[in-house]
Amino acid sequence: MPLPRPSISLALAGALVAGVLFAPAAGAWGGRAGGPDYAPAAGKSTPSISIAADDAATRRFWTPARMEAARPIEGPAAHASGLNPTLTATSETIAEPTAPGYRVNGVIFISEGAGIGFGRCSGTSVVSPSKSVVITAGHCVYDSGIWSDHKWVFVPGYHHGERPFGTFTAHWLGTTPAWHGHENENFDVGAAVVGRNEKGQTLAAAVGADKVATGLSAHQTFDVYGYPVEKPFNGGTLQVCREVGFEGHDFGSLFEPGPLNLAISCDDSAGGSGGAWLINGNTVNSVTTYGYPQDPFTNFGPYFGSDVAKLYKRAKQIK
Repeated sequence: MPLPRPSISLALAGALVAGVLFAPAAGAWGGRAGGPDYAPAAGKSTPSISIAADDAATRRFWTPARMEAARPIEGPAAHASGLNPTLTATSETIAEPTAPGYRVNGVIFISEGAGIGFGRCSGTSVVSPSKSVVITAGHCVYDSGIWSDHKWVFVPGYHHGERPFGTFTAHWLGTTPAWHGHENENFDVGAAVVGRNEKGQTLAAAVGADKVATGLSAHQTFDVYGYPVEKPFNGGTLQVCREVGFEGHDFGSLFEPGPLNLAISCDDSAGGSGGAWLINGNTVNSVTTYGYPQDPFTNFGPYFGSDVAKLYKRAKQIK
């Protein structure tokens, strides 16, 4: 999750949401009073990088000790503020993360280079012809102007260091043009295409895959998944906040081009970045991207609009 941000009162945030901001209607983009409407990045290709990874060597690199040492990857510092609503959902630990429906979720591990350390995020296996696509936050594939292309792996069904379905190494990473060019938090979405596991299985063959939906109303009810690391969590368990409703938008989303982001009530913590927001039980409609330390009960994620649809389409074309 991104770095700490200042907070404002819910009353002020509510007035701004009611008076200036509104949720995107189905197939629409959030407008802005007194400013230009946002248009999708027409004609812009999906920023991406191909990785010539040695899968076996990468799997050997990720020892239990290195996975344990990995810390949450932080997004960009921001200028905005939290909604600070009343908590309506508390995180539940999934006792059997290897069960069907849950095992599509996992932990992303990244080596950030010599002397820097190891990073981690959450991610989800999603439907594609290659059966090999992971969706996550943009800052989990491209961070501070640098592709996270060094020993990027996805471990579905992760549980306290165990890798029940093996390790899947990234061979392609992509993100949205606005995240790649400006680290615009309204577009903080990334995707990866991974190789096969130790048994020669594709990702979806091993664990299944969730659907992805774009262009819907912001007014959804979500099940929010992730592997939070900061207390009271430890990074070893899959957590979910069930049936949480759309709360509004972060005030800071007003100051960036694009569809306004989404806020939900969930006591997740850093490490949950990239975790799926599911609707209808099996369809990803946002991902966790940040929260505020002084407002630990609110998570924020990007609206899945046309730019995310383009990213997902491109990822599905990679073989």
